[in-house]
Amino acid sequence: MSTSKSDPKFKMSFDRAMLRSTVVSLFWGILSERKRSGDLTLQAFAKKVGTSKHEVSRWFGKGDPNWTLNTIASIANALDVELRIEAIDNSGRIFKASGISSEPTAKTEAISVPPAVRITKVTNSSESKIRTESNTSFTAVA
Repeated sequence: MSTSKSDPKFKMSFDRAMLRSTVVSLFWGILSERKRSGDLTLQAFAKKVGTSKHEVSRWFGKGDPNWTLNTIASIANALDVELRIEAIDNSGRIFKASGISSEPTAKTEAISVPPAVRITKVTNSSESKIRTESNTSFTAVA
C-alpha cells in the first residue's frame, strides 16, 4: 500500500483525518474558553450534548471521535455557536448552500490548491482561525 500524498486513497484518508482533527480542535478551543471564563463546566457541557462527562473526556483526550452530523450540531448547540459551511474548489470558487459565493480572481486562478471544505463557527465576540494543510479553514467567533 502506498503512503504517498499522490495516492488518492492516502489523500482521502489524510484529508478526513485533518478535517476531524480541525473540528475537534475548534470545539475544544471554544469549550476551553467557556470553561476558563466560568461559563460552562465539562459536566454541564456533557449534559447539554446528552452524553456523559467520561464520553466528552474521551472525545477530547486520546480518542478519535467519528461524530455524526447530529453530534456536531449538538456540540455546536451546547457551545451556543452557529455552524456555517462553505466548499472551495481547485479554481478558488467558494460554494455555499445558496450557490456560488464568489468566483476566483485572476490571482487565485494562478494558484493550484486542492479541493477543500471550509466550516465557519460563528458566535458573538472575538475571532480565531485554524487552517489545515488541506486548505480547510475553521473560524471561531466567540
